[in-house]
Amino acid sequence: MKAIIIYYSMSGNVKNTAERIAAETGADLLALHPVKSYPDKGAKKFIWGGKSALMGDKPKLQPYIFNADKYDTVIFGSPVWASSFTPPIRTFIEDNRQALEGKRFASVLCQLGNGDKKANKKLKKVLGVEELAAELVLIEPNAKPKEETESSILEFCGKLKSIDDQG
Repeated sequence: MKAIIIYYSMSGNVKNTAERIAAETGADLLALHPVKSYPDKGAKKFIWGGKSALMGDKPKLQPYIFNADKYDTVIFGSPVWASSFTPPIRTFIEDNRQALEGKRFASVLCQLGNGDKKANKKLKKVLGVEELAAELVLIEPNAKPKEETESSILEFCGKLKSIDDQG
């Protein structure tokens, strides 16, 4: 399996999780950065992020390199904002729709409380798929005990590896 984890991370939860998964699976990493950053503190963080997610915004991204031909599996990593994945992920999918055709998809979501089920449902809809190969949901992984987070990550990686072994 050659996989890439394409992610957006504001507070480091998704970034740290993506790096751990990459270390376990050998996946490549691609961090997305919007040209105009979102507020990352106080009420503005939740208001702007939530509004952008609810409205289906597609922010312009800083340049990145993505060669879809190198990958069988694309793992999207995102915080959950207003029961949705983040706008930078939406922009990436829209900008690379043709290149993503025929790929296997998985998701890694980090959240403060809930909303992951709706976020994954929205992600599947935007990707045009019925199912994701694997889903990982973590609640505040940077603040949780390492053992709990590590166990969930290893289970997710195992699922990815078993799916790859099956074909």
